[in-house]
Amino acid sequence: MAVITFVVVDADKDGVLDVAAHTSKRLGNAAGSDYFKIPNDGKTVLVCVCGAAAKQLTFTAISNQYGRTESLTPTPTSSGTSIFGPWKPHLFNNTDGKVWFKPAASGLVTDIYLAVRVSE
Repeated sequence: MAVITFVVVDADKDGVLDVAAHTSKRLGNAAGSDYFKIPNDGKTVLVCVCGAAAKQLTFTAISNQYGRTESLTPTPTSSGTSIFGPWKPHLFNNTDGKVWFKPAASGLVTDIYLAVRVSE
C-alpha cells in the first residue's frame, strides 16, 4: 500500500460533520502497513469513529530544537468516537509539515478517520 495524505476539512459554522459519510474520510486499513499523513498547522484534529475492535494509533514524534519528543500512542474508543490533537507542529510535524501516524496491524476497515481544522 502507499502513504495516504488526508484532505483537511474546515469545521463548519454550524458544527455539523458526518464523519462516516464525508468524502474526505479515510478507512483505517487504507494505508495498509504504511502511514497516514495529516497536514498540520496546530489547529487540526483527527476524528475517529470506530467499530468494536478499534486499533491503537502510533504518532511519529519529532525531536524539537532542545531534543524533546512526545510519545502519543492512543487507542480510539471502541464502538465510539474519539478526537486526537491538535498537535504542536514543532513536536509532531515532519519536514513536510505533516503529522504521520499508523494504526496497529494495518488498521481496520471499520475504523473511520477524518482530519478537521478547528479555528476561532
